[in-house]
Amino acid sequence: MKRIIFLPILMMVTISSMAQNKNAVDAAVSKFQNFYNLQQPDSFFNMLSEKGQSTLTPEKAKLAISSLYQQYGKLVSCEKLHEDAGLATYKSTFQRITLTLLVVLGQDNKLETFRFLPYKEESANDTAKKAPSNFVYKSATGNIYGTLTLPDGSKKVPVVLIISGSGPTDRDCNSSLGLKSNAFLMLADSLKKAGIASLRYDKRGIGESAKAMKDEENMRLDDYINDAAAIIKMLKNDSRFAGVYVAGHSEGSLIGMIAAGKVTVAGYISIAGMGEGMDKVIDKQIRAQSAEMADKAKIILDSIRNGYTAKDIPEELFNLFHISVQPYLHSCLRYNPQTEIKKLKIPVLLIQGTTDLQVGIEEAELLKKAQPKARLVMVKGMNHVMKQAPADREQNFATYNKPELPLSPGFVPDLVKFINQSK
Repeated sequence: MKRIIFLPILMMVTISSMAQNKNAVDAAVSKFQNFYNLQQPDSFFNMLSEKGQSTLTPEKAKLAISSLYQQYGKLVSCEKLHEDAGLATYKSTFQRITLTLLVVLGQDNKLETFRFLPYKEESANDTAKKAPSNFVYKSATGNIYGTLTLPDGSKKVPVVLIISGSGPTDRDCNSSLGLKSNAFLMLADSLKKAGIASLRYDKRGIGESAKAMKDEENMRLDDYINDAAAIIKMLKNDSRFAGVYVAGHSEGSLIGMIAAGKVTVAGYISIAGMGEGMDKVIDKQIRAQSAEMADKAKIILDSIRNGYTAKDIPEELFNLFHISVQPYLHSCLRYNPQTEIKKLKIPVLLIQGTTDLQVGIEEAELLKKAQPKARLVMVKGMNHVMKQAPADREQNFATYNKPELPLSPGFVPDLVKFINQSK
């Protein structure tokens, strides 16, 4: 399989929401196409904003442009697919491959984000199928939008706040980085059928909530925690609901766990949640692919944990550790899930899939050990996006882009049972 080259100006955790002129972004992409085909990496580097240049040296720009050209040949065309909240998406056709190009311009109309991803043909109905926003939390830096799904009838019902994981994962469990699962949308529908309401939302910087994003270097995990806590308060004050439950997925598990400790809720649900600090989880994920690269990442993580800025970042790790995202990572490393879950005095459910290749079953077992009263459910054959999948890596990850697949059959019944028994 050919290796996809990324131009790593911004990390996958967040995407800048700076406004951009539509003509300016088209002009910038056109310039890049020209500079790329003429093999002029210095000219491309000069198109970057100050922030972009701080994370991509001229040497790395030259290497990335050269590698792309050697693998994929000339860039034949760039067709804009859509532009949403300052993020422009293009279908980029090379001689030997088609890739998705994501572009954000800064206020000076210089490139702030420029990233190639695998291309997947979108259905013409994808945008139309997206649930409309009917919930808004007005934060100090911008609105956080979500979808509130209610069961039929007028009686009070429980409501579940669904919190997504890391990266640009939206309220439906889809992402501009190639994830199309619709897992949270399906979960909301399943809960509705069981007589349970749900609220899923785009975290700040993501999807419709993109404009609530702070500058990347000023983002902290606490911003997500405080947003979740504020939304919990809103739900608790809504007379339609009999009790509020928090369900966090992956990194959202830690966010929800801490938020549930700040604002008392009826119950907490961890779905594929980390049981160790984020540094240890990152180490495991990288080590599964390259022990040498994991050793380098460990040195960087140790520096960040101790409050230092790591500057000599290998090219392969730029997406994770570039300088402007290190303060965010430092804020994450302050929290240990085992310590946080011990603080909860409410019913706790831990749900973990046995074929999850991103968060292993040992993570759930660590949470269970830290909170012995919690109920632990191991869903046989469920992977990280809550779909039924084999342990084979390639086949498992293939399900991440199959929204037509239903949720794993063992997932929702235990979640519903927990809520009904905790009422």
